[in-house]
Amino acid sequence: MAALTRDVKANYVIHDRIEAETSDREDHTFCGIMFPVKCKNILPIDHVVINCVAIRGALGPLTVWVTKDEESLDGEISCSKKHWNKIYEKTFPPSFEEYKELDLSSNPIRLKPGEVKGVYIHSTRRGDEAIVYDNKENQKTHDDKFITILPGRAHVSERVFGSVPIWGWGSAWRDNREFVGQIKYGAVYRLWNPSENLSFGSNFRGAARTLFLLQRRLESPFSRLPDDAIFFILNMCRWDWSNDTSADMRREQKQARRVRRRQLAAEAESIVEREARELMNEAEMEDVGGEAVNGEDIEGMEGMVWGVDEDNVSVMEEDSSDDSEDGTNTSDSDEEGSEISEGECSWGDHRGTRNPLRYFADDSDSEAEDEMIVEQRQTGRRMAMLRARRHILSFLRAH
Repeated sequence: MAALTRDVKANYVIHDRIEAETSDREDHTFCGIMFPVKCKNILPIDHVVINCVAIRGALGPLTVWVTKDEESLDGEISCSKKHWNKIYEKTFPPSFEEYKELDLSSNPIRLKPGEVKGVYIHSTRRGDEAIVYDNKENQKTHDDKFITILPGRAHVSERVFGSVPIWGWGSAWRDNREFVGQIKYGAVYRLWNPSENLSFGSNFRGAARTLFLLQRRLESPFSRLPDDAIFFILNMCRWDWSNDTSADMRREQKQARRVRRRQLAAEAESIVEREARELMNEAEMEDVGGEAVNGEDIEGMEGMVWGVDEDNVSVMEEDSSDDSEDGTNTSDSDEEGSEISEGECSWGDHRGTRNPLRYFADDSDSEAEDEMIVEQRQTGRRMAMLRARRHILSFLRAH
């Protein structure tokens, strides 16, 4: 029964005054800034708690909004007020040099691992000096072991979620902008349990395995302890007490993803080979118009795809590849999901109220992604060849 009373998450918040501070070039000042924040799932945490946001500018009557819990963002954040909750409201005097903290502790923002929420800070102050923000420079505004702050969208309307800018014409939203300021947060860790073992680092898992091996040895003092006692000992140990680091755990997760991708690629390859063997057996058994299509004939079609030029395919694949990596500079026109024409970019990346804010929050490593893309292309080429063979066999049988 004691095993059923073990906690699954910490009953406290680790408040190390973790500060996620962004770059500050003061590219622009205007009425508001909207941006996504993602909680990473590298460490064994239950959730993070954002209890403070700090900004600077002329400030004035400020409000902070966050996307509703029931909203499934799926790469897009709506600019409609009905999808947001107001969690903070207060008026501040101007502060152009120092950051002013917006205390959210009475209504904090909670993020589960892998979850993304939109944060929207707005001022109804007249003019264009309320909140400082920057142009987008990288794929990620800030990145640490707990959270990622992504580029967002600036607002140039004095009304909250307003669709009319301060000068009365044009669009009230500007894409490819970055939040400038600080986000202070704490973390609530998950506690070790048998079901959570794989969420911990390799050193911690090795320590747990060693502890249970010692318990099974009669000459060890741990043999006097029941299983529940060992469970409780591990339950009260923090994830980093065995010298696991976030960098080590990230490498382990990347390696696990690579292994899984290779397994999926091998399974797909086996399916392709099985279908190829079935086609070859079928071709050898049937006589089509007096000409038997044997295995050698089919193998001779290896480089032929029905209605597709292989040279053109390779060129198209090279042109469509994405060589950008996380943390590297990218142009605004190359942003994921961007549909901005050259003329629109020249006017400041205008966006209408009906256009959602699109974001791209992928933590996977580019090397593994490249390997997966190559494997998918090879499998796709084999499948295209199989489809071509089916067309050829059908044509020969019909004539």
